[in-house]
Amino acid sequence: MPSSERQHRIAEWSALRSLAQTLNQSFDLRVALDTALGHILELTGQEAGWIYLRNENDQFILAARQRLPPVLNYPGTVWQGECACQEVCRSGQINLEPSLMPCSRLHGAAGDKRGLSHHVSMALRDGNRTIGILNLATTRWARLTAADQHLIAAIADLLGTAIARVYLYEEFSVRRVQERRALLSLSQELLVNDDLEPTLQRLVRVGARLLEADACAFIEADEDCGRALLRVCYGWALPAASAWPDDVHPHLWYLPERSIKLPDDSLIPLPPLLRQQSFQGHLATPVMLSGAQIGLLLVNTIHPRHFLDNEAELLGLLASQLAQMIDRERLNQEALVRQRLERELDLASEIQASFLPDCCPIVPGLQIHAFYRAARQVGGDFYDFIEVPATVTNGPKRLGVIIADVTDKGVPAALFMALSRTLLRASAIDGRSPVAVLERANHLILADSRAGLFVTCFYALIDPMSGLVVYANGGHNYPLLYRRATDEVTPLVAQGIVLGIIPDPHFVPGEITLAPGDILLFYTDGITEAMNAQRELFGDERLATVLRANSHRAPNEIVTAVLAAVGEFVGDTAQSDDMTIVVIKRT
Repeated sequence: MPSSERQHRIAEWSALRSLAQTLNQSFDLRVALDTALGHILELTGQEAGWIYLRNENDQFILAARQRLPPVLNYPGTVWQGECACQEVCRSGQINLEPSLMPCSRLHGAAGDKRGLSHHVSMALRDGNRTIGILNLATTRWARLTAADQHLIAAIADLLGTAIARVYLYEEFSVRRVQERRALLSLSQELLVNDDLEPTLQRLVRVGARLLEADACAFIEADEDCGRALLRVCYGWALPAASAWPDDVHPHLWYLPERSIKLPDDSLIPLPPLLRQQSFQGHLATPVMLSGAQIGLLLVNTIHPRHFLDNEAELLGLLASQLAQMIDRERLNQEALVRQRLERELDLASEIQASFLPDCCPIVPGLQIHAFYRAARQVGGDFYDFIEVPATVTNGPKRLGVIIADVTDKGVPAALFMALSRTLLRASAIDGRSPVAVLERANHLILADSRAGLFVTCFYALIDPMSGLVVYANGGHNYPLLYRRATDEVTPLVAQGIVLGIIPDPHFVPGEITLAPGDILLFYTDGITEAMNAQRELFGDERLATVLRANSHRAPNEIVTAVLAAVGEFVGDTAQSDDMTIVVIKRT
């Protein structure tokens, strides 16, 4: 092969590799396609290009565009309607090989076309399914060589694979949402809220969102006063002095179960407050408790709408949940609730324990031991060990070590711990740097959590062969580093803010190398902030002293020595915070 041809081939391979990396670096499909399209134009030498994606309604939607001539500026009337390439794609004529055809959009447009009249079209496929079209604009005199055809076909295969990957990721995200809903359901069972009003407010917001309605309200029947009370609502326009929907009838018997135009279908004129809302679409279900109606749960829309049977069933489920809330408030069986809570906390403790590693990993060259004890039945501390791909092919895998502390205690911290642990593990599993792991986890926590909690975290990535440790700190206590050569203990200092507070935190990376005999001790503030009867803290200095005095011992013996020292210091004082320790010694 001639040298010039070989260099051209290498350049093509390099460009294809860059294209593949671009497509694999983002799950934002439009951003990835837009960036990739620039690479494709450079690689193929074409003037302009655009990509359509096919939606569930068999419509082709413009997803990316690059270097369009002025006549094709987007948005504009020239992009209205379909073009010929889409119909050709549907017919299967450009499924397997690129096709050079006149561009119907360029043909019908008036303006600066930069000499472009045709485009090379290639179907983007996921298996046997066409999911999009790649169009590369060119002149009418262009010709496609066999090499060009193979190159464009390869590019289309890359694009199709990347698009399918993002679609799979989106499906996975949906499953994640379902999992979070299951976790939320668990939290609702575990948590007993003394104030019912916020829970009711949340229910009507959820009802409006699930049913895609403009408003949702619970109207409670006050039989003693003979009126209907607007207990909680979402989407209603209320006057400064809130009024009842009806001062005469405790049950709104005159309202239909469903209606497209509520004012027309009501058996009597609507009461003033309800009439002022100008609702048209209407769906209502009674809220029943012990066989008696205690109120009405209803959703409404401003415009006429016919609600379906499955939507009525969903509203009925919400009404059942609402009735259970009212029942719990009315019954107020504190002893029974406390007993049930204890049982569920035991279950939560078992579930939380399942999130922690069953045992410490066996890593050649390292000795590892970990300890965790919650201050309550469930807590917010956690640690994790993650097997991370090696930096070189066939090299030993690296060990990721996470220690974290949710800034709360009990069930809220345990639930947030489960979320944080999952997101941190998902962020670290592919081997990205500690700084990138914390940045990614912070982004996901902010996106997924609305609880107002946050978590401190320290993440270290250890190469067991070289002893190299790279790390980043998210507002956590500095781990202690013992150097056998100098018999000194120093904190592993790294600056960073806790996760879950701000969108773009700054984390400073750190790096050390462990020599044989060196020790890393990770801990949470339940150790150093353990308090005795005189309200003195155990502190970092005592912890460092215990580590130095026991540095010749194995990690499990070091952990035992630390716990013994803390226990002796606090005496009979009850444990007030979760305690977690991880000790790693290089052998």
